[in-house]
Amino acid sequence: LQMECIHCTQCMDACDSIMDGIGRPRGLIRYSSRDELSGQPRRILRPRVVIYPLLLAVVWGALAYALLHREPADVTVLRGIGSPFTVTPSGMVMNQIRVKIVNRDPVDRQYQVDVVEPAGAPGTLGLVAPENPLPVAAGKSATAPFFVTAPRAVFDDGRRDVRLRIGNGAGWSTEIPYRLLGPKDHDGHEHKDKDDREHRDDRKDHGR
Repeated sequence: LQMECIHCTQCMDACDSIMDGIGRPRGLIRYSSRDELSGQPRRILRPRVVIYPLLLAVVWGALAYALLHREPADVTVLRGIGSPFTVTPSGMVMNQIRVKIVNRDPVDRQYQVDVVEPAGAPGTLGLVAPENPLPVAAGKSATAPFFVTAPRAVFDDGRRDVRLRIGNGAGWSTEIPYRLLGPKDHDGHEHKDKDDREHRDDRKDHGR
């Protein structure tokens, strides 16, 4: 019970050898506790003896479950660097995205990236990529740019929510929500404001 003790047990061994030489019982210096030294009975089954192994078993069990049920790939979708979108000469709106894939499988995989439109929406979105499917070696990661094209009419207040489906061709796939950005159409608002102004003028004339 001394702060300077480093628990090397050399003093215990030396004390026992001396006690043997003088014919005295061993254990004058030993591992013990204050309760035991004061004569209280030892308790083998204590709360911490039960709680600590249970906590350790829970932690190891959670770790084993996470390792056994982890996804075979980790996918991150990032917005492209620079302008959030561009409008092509043909009037299509193009969003650049970056897809990062970490292959956790022990074998090489080919990851196919597709755009999934909302239910009932017409198939108006396109996906252009330098390489699709994207090859990723076992235990490695790869990042590739993708370009999603859409007509200007599909954007609502400059936004369009879609989902990106990524699959490895071996039965695993995941879908990630993504928001496309595009130009805001102010024509409708201008016409509405003009109609409102004309309606107010008519009411004023009628009042006169």
